[in-house]
Amino acid sequence: MTDDISKQNTGDKAGQRDWSADEQWHIENATTDLSQFMRPVSIAEVVGEAFAISIDDVEVSTPEGEQFRLADTWRGRPVLLFTGSLSCPLSRLYNPAINDLREEFGDRINMAVLYVIDAHPSGAPCPYTGTDWLTKDNQEAGLLVRQPSKQNERNALATKYREQLGLKVPVLVDNMENTAWKALGCSPNIAVLIDKQGQCGVFQDWVEPDTLRELLHEYLK
Repeated sequence: MTDDISKQNTGDKAGQRDWSADEQWHIENATTDLSQFMRPVSIAEVVGEAFAISIDDVEVSTPEGEQFRLADTWRGRPVLLFTGSLSCPLSRLYNPAINDLREEFGDRINMAVLYVIDAHPSGAPCPYTGTDWLTKDNQEAGLLVRQPSKQNERNALATKYREQLGLKVPVLVDNMENTAWKALGCSPNIAVLIDKQGQCGVFQDWVEPDTLRELLHEYLK
């Protein structure tokens, strides 16, 4: 997680300045190896290659606890996955865009949101920097999300996330070993399209709905 994280914004200039200053402090005071996060998803760091970690046998679940292989989501046709968590302000801001994308592309690709490790939990360090980084957005929203230690706790957060954002696509939940999160590059809010061969077709290191729509049109030509 290097300067790429600065692509985040809160929707206004003042918010962007506040976020940038806050972000810079946490980067400078990180107790983790930042190079281990926000990694490209493919071996060659380009779209069209195999994933750096095999994702064919990654196990995920529904918020209700039904387990299955992540690869089942791209069986028959490509799947567009968004990652996110309730404590990630950017996930809350941009992941609802998948509903509109479903209306436009849902007859050609599958879509799902993958709930991963919480990015800015309360009472626990940010998994990316190792610092206590609740964020101003979360404080103002009263979102004091505890980092789950058990699968049923993460499932419950995923259910709340689905309801709060009004998601109309399937919501999947990563396991407590964070296997899917690691395989997809250890990022808080990405968009990745996986083709029928299990390779990366489209990738965004931060969800940007307008640009993503253009990339999907190009991919599906």
